[in-house]
Amino acid sequence: MKKITILLLSLALVACKDSFLELTPDTNGSVDNFYQTKEQFIQAVNAAYSPLQGIQTGSLWLFAEMRSDNTSYQQNTSDRSGTIREELDEFRENDQNANFQSFFSASYLGISRCNLLLTKLSSATFDQATRDRLEGEARFLRAFYYFNLTRVFGDVPLILKEVNSPEDAFATAPRVLETEVYKAIIDDFKVAIAKLPASFLGADLGRATSGAAKTLLAKVYLTQKNYTAANDLLKTIETEGAYQLNANYADNFKKKNTAESIFEIQYVEGPGGKSSNFAYSFAPYNSGTIVTGFALASGAAAGWNIPTQDLMDAYEVGDKRFTASINTAFTDPTSKKVVPYIQKYANPPYLERFNTGDNFIVTRLADVLLMQAEALNEISFPNQTAFDLLNRIRLRAGLSAKTQTNITSQSAMRAAIQQERRVELAFENHRWFDLVRTGDAVAVMTAHAIKEKALKSYILPSSFATIALKFPYPYRETQITTTK
Repeated sequence: MKKITILLLSLALVACKDSFLELTPDTNGSVDNFYQTKEQFIQAVNAAYSPLQGIQTGSLWLFAEMRSDNTSYQQNTSDRSGTIREELDEFRENDQNANFQSFFSASYLGISRCNLLLTKLSSATFDQATRDRLEGEARFLRAFYYFNLTRVFGDVPLILKEVNSPEDAFATAPRVLETEVYKAIIDDFKVAIAKLPASFLGADLGRATSGAAKTLLAKVYLTQKNYTAANDLLKTIETEGAYQLNANYADNFKKKNTAESIFEIQYVEGPGGKSSNFAYSFAPYNSGTIVTGFALASGAAAGWNIPTQDLMDAYEVGDKRFTASINTAFTDPTSKKVVPYIQKYANPPYLERFNTGDNFIVTRLADVLLMQAEALNEISFPNQTAFDLLNRIRLRAGLSAKTQTNITSQSAMRAAIQQERRVELAFENHRWFDLVRTGDAVAVMTAHAIKEKALKSYILPSSFATIALKFPYPYRETQITTTK
């Protein structure tokens, strides 16, 4: 018996017939007879987008926001079924935490669909323009799945071809170094940039664009501290994609696919299983109908991603983003304490309980401008363009501009940019990865732990004992064995 890591569910071959937003399986299709027409290939790439929905609603906010100093949880002593989420918040998790396996499986499901599509495209006979676009979308999605995987786990299996048999799965399953994964990510994003259009219209709105690929590749470069390469990409995105900052910050979350949006995960309200539940998950668990208009379910369905006092204190007086992001209207009837909750993803009225059509923004122009300011500041200080970019974000928020008079060093500018990223992009799944990328995670979370323990008597002594930068690799993936 040889113990090796494999991808059990995620390496299954999948072919389904989908429209872009409302994905309905083709129960009569198979890999052998499905990839025949252009329409079928388009349906196949739609299926490669689909796992993003479950990843966002199910786990990524746990890793990117609750793991950080931005959010925590509302203690629910009458229901302890959500303890595996609480463990993630307080650095008490282990490799059997179910959130790791679900994120891992969904990510590799998306990757397997991309790999299958890319294999079948080599023999497709329809027009080259559509073939190029489909390759760009599949490459973008595969790179995005791998980027999230390696930011969460570090070394992961790197599978870049269709898996046709169990033997293939075992042959390709061992983990490879994070550096090798990043090489593949960069290659995929570069191909996506070359093959994707700058924009989509109509029914195709929401698909990955060249601007989305450039933005995420620039984020990869920032992660690798390749600031020149990041800046070279970032400075072209706004003009080439015709992106614009929304005059009203809240419009980013009240409307879909605005001029500021670069890539957002699409959700559909109604039947079909493609809706979002953020408004319900992030509402106080005992808030009844106050947040969404529908009563919340019993159990651990709500009370998650609750803004921390630490984050609320980070907003400057007069910052318009506070009320657009956080609501403090609910008071716990038992404790008589205000329980804040995320306002960004609560846009009632809804037609049905636990069923909203609110999209989730992966990246938008404000993210690009702040990343460019960061790259320019790391290249040289002082840099007036970096100040200008930072101040575009601040002025929209109703705040005064920063100048070289009140920011006098590169390190002070670095802190100012990260502070702006924190409040501008709160709850959009950037904070933890920003802390790790900038090397601030241990210091920031150590200080945050002291504040949390002073405020919350129920935090266990073992909490925050070790500030781990990567998450445990899923236990199940290390225990599956085979006989050869």
